Amino acid sequence: MAQGSTFSGVFIDENILGVAYELDALRPGLVYWVGHPAIPEIPVSVKDPDLLDALGARGRDLIFITRDKRIRRDKNERDHLMRSAVRAVFLTSTKNMDKSQMAALIQRHWDDIVRKVGIESGPSLWSLTRRDGLKPID
Repeated sequence: MAQGSTFSGVFIDENILGVAYELDALRPGLVYWVGHPAIPEIPVSVKDPDLLDALGARGRDLIFITRDKRIRRDKNERDHLMRSAVRAVFLTSTKNMDKSQMAALIQRHWDDIVRKVGIESGPSLWSLTRRDGLKPID
């Protein structure tokens, strides 16, 4: 995976929007979400391919954080993510976690996310779990 990109924040997927609000309180200016005023081209209810295109096209140095299994597992959506050169972190094994627990998980691994994922130019896929922490996805 290519090195040399910079980090300017995270983009939290709509499927965990409450997490975005909690993280924004902890990391003001570093957390974005669908409908965020700084990114008007990504409105609420945007379809995944359009979201990925917008994140990739803007050249923003944002890391996409989601728990959407379809983007990770569906060949068409995963291929779209790869073509868009998005850096993604998938929250896995979070079925029984509420938004505060997911926000705490991201906060606990924030420095790893910035240090490991933040330097990549993309595309890249990572998994974040309570048990294993941050790990690359092949």
